[in-house]
Amino acid sequence: MNRLRWKEVSLSIPGPYQDLLVGQLAALGLSGFLQEENILKGFVQETQWNRELELNLRYCLQRFCAEFPHLEIRISTSSIRHTNWNKRWERSMAIIEPAPGIVIKPSWKRLRKKDKGKIVLHIDPKMSFGTGHHETTRLCLRLLQEYVQPKTSFLDFGSGTGILAIAAVKLGARRAVAVDQDEWTIPNIRENLKRNRVTNKVKAILGSVNAIPNIQFQIIAANVDLPTIVKVLPQLVHRLDEGGLLILSGLLTSDLLALHDLLNRKGVVPLDIVEENEWAAVVSVRA
Repeated sequence: MNRLRWKEVSLSIPGPYQDLLVGQLAALGLSGFLQEENILKGFVQETQWNRELELNLRYCLQRFCAEFPHLEIRISTSSIRHTNWNKRWERSMAIIEPAPGIVIKPSWKRLRKKDKGKIVLHIDPKMSFGTGHHETTRLCLRLLQEYVQPKTSFLDFGSGTGILAIAAVKLGARRAVAVDQDEWTIPNIRENLKRNRVTNKVKAILGSVNAIPNIQFQIIAANVDLPTIVKVLPQLVHRLDEGGLLILSGLLTSDLLALHDLLNRKGVVPLDIVEENEWAAVVSVRA
């Protein structure tokens, strides 16, 4: 009999924020995430649960709440018997259509008949953000669908799974660069590039804003958060063609006023804003 026991870590957090937190929890050693409306559960072997991990988890949650001050995340733990949490999590991941004619499918799901003729993004999330289940990813995909033109050059900054870079080339971009500073994202991006057969069109780079190649892009997308945008905006604008488009998300609607002032100071003119629930994405043009 398998006597392996697990520690279930249950967090009270609204659904729209859960995807933003999963990658950080996975980096701490949690896995097999189960997402409910206002509860996120992660699992770790009970033998690996110790005071250091608990403190690191609480520090992670403090940093997350500092980024979203209106959140109050409560945590509880319990011991449970062994089961295959990753398989349970995989079963919970559905095929979704985040924008008309664009489908996101994990590798363990089969396409439906109604998906025939649509652009299919084969995305396995692993520990990275960008499955299409979060509002900000969906908003970015809708904007890419509207603004990507044939032979566009595209930069996906803070790429996560690589989903926006993959979508851009499938929508007609001639090349794309995917940059992320978290080491675990790069193998995931490369797996997703291979699965989508776009390895020859998308380059995955580990690093932050200084790792961006010294070339100009016609469209740059950054689905990150407002503090990161404030920090990297000058460099992103510097890498943007004159007349090029900048797509920014990871933003709450309450961030829009501060962002508008910031864009004006950097010579970038907002063109369009799309919103879903309390999240927003902004497309701007470099004047």
